[in-house]
Amino acid sequence: MSWKDILVIVSEAEGDESALALGETLAGQCAECHLSAAFLTPLPDEPLAYEPTVVAGVWAELLGRARQEAEAERKKVEARIGRTGRTVELRSAEALSRDLGRVAAVHARYADVAVMTRPSEGPGADLREEIIEGVLFHSGRPALIAPPGWSGKSIGKRVVVAWDASREATRALSEADDILQFADAVTVLTVDAKPKMFGHGDQPGANIAAHLSRRGLPADVRNVDSMGRSASLAILEEATALGADLVVMGGYAHSRLRELVFGGATRELLRTATVPLLMAH
Repeated sequence: MSWKDILVIVSEAEGDESALALGETLAGQCAECHLSAAFLTPLPDEPLAYEPTVVAGVWAELLGRARQEAEAERKKVEARIGRTGRTVELRSAEALSRDLGRVAAVHARYADVAVMTRPSEGPGADLREEIIEGVLFHSGRPALIAPPGWSGKSIGKRVVVAWDASREATRALSEADDILQFADAVTVLTVDAKPKMFGHGDQPGANIAAHLSRRGLPADVRNVDSMGRSASLAILEEATALGADLVVMGGYAHSRLRELVFGGATRELLRTATVPLLMAH
């Protein structure tokens, strides 16, 4: 496997246990892999007030409290990493919440893949999504997203490629080269796909499956009708039925604003996926 530098992006020990576990599992599948973790601290925005001296005092207190809480959490992450016996480089960074995604992207540029925990409902979900989006849009690296509670023993044995013939899906599949070498089965999955000259071609999924087969991968095609389901739900249900341990897909084929307003497969899967996602934009 040519992935040799794996980065796990974390902000808390318990909430990011699945990302840490996935990063360790992935590192264990390759020889001489370097595993590192970036601990990110979100700092509070400057409070609004009319009196500058009040602003300075309140903000200093808020910053101090945030850094104190983050340091306590960083020590928990350090202890969690230390229990495995594996050498893991732990680095730290802090930024205002609105800038944390770009900070994460900078760290991801110096690794082959960035592993993160997918957002779930509750406090911190928006910030986690912002960090994942930052990596997808600004790092030039793939994002491997672990669902909460993930504790698998391997990754990439049974892979579903969510294929819509887009540039983003092509990029994600290219980034998945390293992990696909472990695959026993690869299923090219299309949802409501129609033959189209500038897309799927005459037979949706057939061309990309042939491409994978020429590379020695055990690929087949599964074209499904959504039957009223959202594309993300169709992908997730089919992946579950196939026993997949990884879904490879492009991230944000539509703009983030469009997905925010009208919904989209990327945002929905980022909130609901029960299997790891490998995404690229």
